[in-house]
Amino acid sequence: MIMSTPVGIGIDGNSQPVGSIFKTELKITSVSRNKFSIMRQSSATNRLAMMKTTTSDEADKDDNVILENGNLSVTLENYSQLSSGLKATTHRLIDAIMIRCTETGAKENVVTLSLGEYMEMCGLKNLKEMRKQVNAELKTILNMKLSFSKSSNREQSFKDIKLCESAAIKNNRIVFEFSSDFFRILKYMPVMPYPMKLFNINQKKNPNSYYFLKKISEHKKMNYFKKNADIISVKTLLECTPELPKYDDVMAGDRAVGRRIIDPFERDLTELKDVFKWEYCHANGTKLSGFELDDFDYHVFYSLMIKVKWMEYPELQKKTTRRKAGAV
Repeated sequence: MIMSTPVGIGIDGNSQPVGSIFKTELKITSVSRNKFSIMRQSSATNRLAMMKTTTSDEADKDDNVILENGNLSVTLENYSQLSSGLKATTHRLIDAIMIRCTETGAKENVVTLSLGEYMEMCGLKNLKEMRKQVNAELKTILNMKLSFSKSSNREQSFKDIKLCESAAIKNNRIVFEFSSDFFRILKYMPVMPYPMKLFNINQKKNPNSYYFLKKISEHKKMNYFKKNADIISVKTLLECTPELPKYDDVMAGDRAVGRRIIDPFERDLTELKDVFKWEYCHANGTKLSGFELDDFDYHVFYSLMIKVKWMEYPELQKKTTRRKAGAV
C-alpha cells in the first residue's frame, strides 16, 4: 500500500520520472564509466542497504523475521527456508539490478542482467558458485516486504510492499520483475552517482567497506553544493555498518575497543584508497593536534569527523528552470 504521487513530481518533491533520467534535481554532466554508474535511490533504499540478518535473529510463529532501521521495517517471510540472509552481497545484487533499471530508463518493470556481466562487475570467475549465491539471494529478496514512514514531505510512506514479484536465473541471465508498487515508487527516486568499487570489495577481508562507501557516497550526493560534502562524522559511519560491535558490548566483554572497533574501522576505510583518501578532522575541518593524537582513545575517536578527498567524482549541476514570461 502506497500513497499516490502527483504525475510529474518525484518522490523527493523535485525529481522527474526516470524515463528521462537526467531531468532530475541534479544533472550528472561527467561520469567515468569504469569508476561510476548511476542509480535511483531514496531514504528507504539507503536504510535497507545498512541492514543485515544475524544468527541471533529468530523467526516468529509465522516464520517471519522483522528487522528495523529507523523509519524502515523489513519483513523476511519463510525465514527458515532462506539459505542466505540479508547481507552486503544481497545489497550488492539489488544495486546491480537498480543500476540496470536506471540506465535503461525504467520503461519496464522487468530487468535482465547476464550472470557473466554481473561476475565481471564483481571481479569473480566461479560461475557455479556465483549461480548458487545469486539464486539464494534472489530467494531472500523475493521473500522481503518493506514498510517506510516518511520523515519529510519529500518522501513517501508505504506499508508491506514487495520489492519484486518474481526473480530467477534463466539461460544464464538474472530476470528480475519489480513489484508494481515498488516500481511506481522507483520511477520517482532521485539519481545518485554509484562508485563501481562497491561491486568488488572483498566482503570477508573488509566487511565494513561496502557500508562505508555507500554511506559516504550518499552523503556526498546529498551535500554536493555544501561545505560539508566531504566531511562525515565517525558516529555516522559507525551507525551505518552492522559489522562492527557496539562500544557497550565490547566494554562488557574483553574491552578491546582498539582491536575490535577502531582498527577495523581504519582498515576498511583505507581499503577504499583507490576511491578516496581520508583523514580524521574536527567539525570545522581542522586537523587533529599532536596532543589529541598522543591521547587518542575511543572517546576522542567517536567525537571526530572524517574528511574525504575523492580521487575522481562526477560533476553535478543544479537543474535550471526557465520561467515563463510574466511569471512571478
